[in-house]
Amino acid sequence: MSQSRLQGLGFHPNPLTNDSGAQVFKWEKQACMNNGAMHGKPDESSRPEGAVPTPAVPSRRQAVSAPPARPGAAWPKQAQAALRALACAGLLGGSSLLVLPHTAVAADASAPSPGAAAPAQKPLYNVELDAPKDLQTLLTANLDLLRWRDFPGLPRDQIERLAEEAPAQAQRLLAAEGYFSPQIRVRIDCPDAAPITVVLSVTPGEPTLVQTVDLQVAGPDGKPDAALSERLSRTWALKPGAVFRDAEWEAAKSKALSALLAGRWPAARLVDSRAAIDPATRQARLELRLDTGAPYVFGGLKITGLQRYPASIAERLAPMRPGQPYSQSALLDYQAALQNSPYFRDALVDADLRQAQGDVVPVDVQVSENRAQKLSFGVGVSSDTGQRVQADWRDLDFLDRAWRLSSSIKLQTREQSGSLRLAFPRTALGYEDSLSLSQDRTDISGLTTRNSSIGAQRARTRRNIDTALAVQYQAESLQPLGAASSALHALSLNYSWTRRDINSVLYPSRGTLINLQLGGASKALLSSANFIRLYARGLGYVPLDRSNQLIFRAEAGAVLANGASGVPQNFLFRAGGANSVRGYAYQSLGLIQGDAIVGGRYLFTASAEFDHWFTRQWGGAVFYDAGNAADTWGALKPVRGYGAGVRWRSPVGLVSIDLAYGQAVHAYRLNFNAGLSF
Repeated sequence: MSQSRLQGLGFHPNPLTNDSGAQVFKWEKQACMNNGAMHGKPDESSRPEGAVPTPAVPSRRQAVSAPPARPGAAWPKQAQAALRALACAGLLGGSSLLVLPHTAVAADASAPSPGAAAPAQKPLYNVELDAPKDLQTLLTANLDLLRWRDFPGLPRDQIERLAEEAPAQAQRLLAAEGYFSPQIRVRIDCPDAAPITVVLSVTPGEPTLVQTVDLQVAGPDGKPDAALSERLSRTWALKPGAVFRDAEWEAAKSKALSALLAGRWPAARLVDSRAAIDPATRQARLELRLDTGAPYVFGGLKITGLQRYPASIAERLAPMRPGQPYSQSALLDYQAALQNSPYFRDALVDADLRQAQGDVVPVDVQVSENRAQKLSFGVGVSSDTGQRVQADWRDLDFLDRAWRLSSSIKLQTREQSGSLRLAFPRTALGYEDSLSLSQDRTDISGLTTRNSSIGAQRARTRRNIDTALAVQYQAESLQPLGAASSALHALSLNYSWTRRDINSVLYPSRGTLINLQLGGASKALLSSANFIRLYARGLGYVPLDRSNQLIFRAEAGAVLANGASGVPQNFLFRAGGANSVRGYAYQSLGLIQGDAIVGGRYLFTASAEFDHWFTRQWGGAVFYDAGNAADTWGALKPVRGYGAGVRWRSPVGLVSIDLAYGQAVHAYRLNFNAGLSF
């Protein structure tokens, strides 16, 4: 039988202009010629722009069965060829004739949807998509012609309809990606002994670029606010010269409106937006009109849900005061502060404009209190300090005064500690005061230390800045392996400043962390030596794309004193371990005293790491670390460690497992760490 072929179903966009002056498109279908005869249906009535047609689901009335076949008997090859010829003839002439084996139609079965499981039969047609690689995923996932190709029961007259409708669907998809002048062609091949093949060729052309952006904001009086318009224009996401994509256009509008809503304009709204597309010049002119609405200020707090604690516990966590300008970010910060407070299990903060009196809107606060007393146990393991068993006790309402009493006992292979802490509610100025008592014992790198301390601290958090001022008295005994023991004491004053600017505490991928410390002691005030301690540490996350990021870490420290004698070990420096120089044992880099490693007066470490995420939860890393501790800057010779590791985004935070090679010791060491240590 000769091969029947349908060629030349070409579709070309013809730009028209609607009543509003916006560009629209209409598809023109060329006539199809085959052996001198014209085939094809007349143009259908136009559909509303943006509507995506859905192919009809076959029913029993559409099927004309062939004479029943003997069960299990195969169809003769001559009959198959004849049926294929009739099917192609139906496609060429627009007929709705469908010839199927009798067993292909079930008496009571309903027609399945494209996503439903289909019988194991060969598809009635294949699709060859000729399009740029970066557009194939978009077209394959959204064109009905491709989504229905594996449905074996599709009536063959519907194949022509799917082919006819594919260009219009493709045009809408391409327009959303910035291509408004595509060339799209469809060809249907009907070979003798193979499934029908539909060839869809897509040439998107050049993308449309943003030419101008006209962003205007009207103030509370309805007049243009030039300053606010300029501020939003500077942060506008879809800049001139960028490819116009529908998703990015919508995201840019949402971001501009959110910038007003997050500030002092809770009634802001989008008045009008327009994207004028010129397919001939491939340019887009964008217009956006926003209205701020009336300004508001905060009123008083209405707190519900308190049972044990006074209202001041919740009030003093609020970052806003009555009369201050409304700010959505202030409401979110307040809710986060309540939820992070040990007193509350949950919190909800809302400012309903419908309850506003004039321009004053009250703040509704709903809280759920935590249980006052709690006993918890934990076990764990660390490559630095070994196995761990821990018990903690907490009382949030000690002496019925909302004082927080906590105690902890931690037993690790290389460190053992016990502590008692009494913390007081936040003051009206935002300070949190506490008293502490602790006893520690460590046995690391041949050095055994015992340290008893008592101290007081005042801390405050303002947005992403934490500050702490502490006074502490400690008595320490040292027993280096192979050297003489010693005892010392110090009354020290210490200040710490920490800035946290990261996108996530559990899984950081962008931002920085910086910590600065200053402390010291004097022999004139219950101390064994005069010293001043300086310390700085930084951590930076640089995203490269969705799957790759760089992590940089550095720290430096110095103790200004006449030698290390008389300075407590927790004021001196040692290096090595999972959060220091990987490839070396925990705190194994420092000064040699006998057979032990003790702290030095100077420290420097640095690290560079590249992470690649294979999935959302699993990734890999390569890293390079360097650093050391010494008693003088001149004696500080950095050692190097490098290797690779595995990263897991666990439900409780990031888990890291690294295999590092210590170049100075010519040995490999396994390090693992959980959470963000800073």
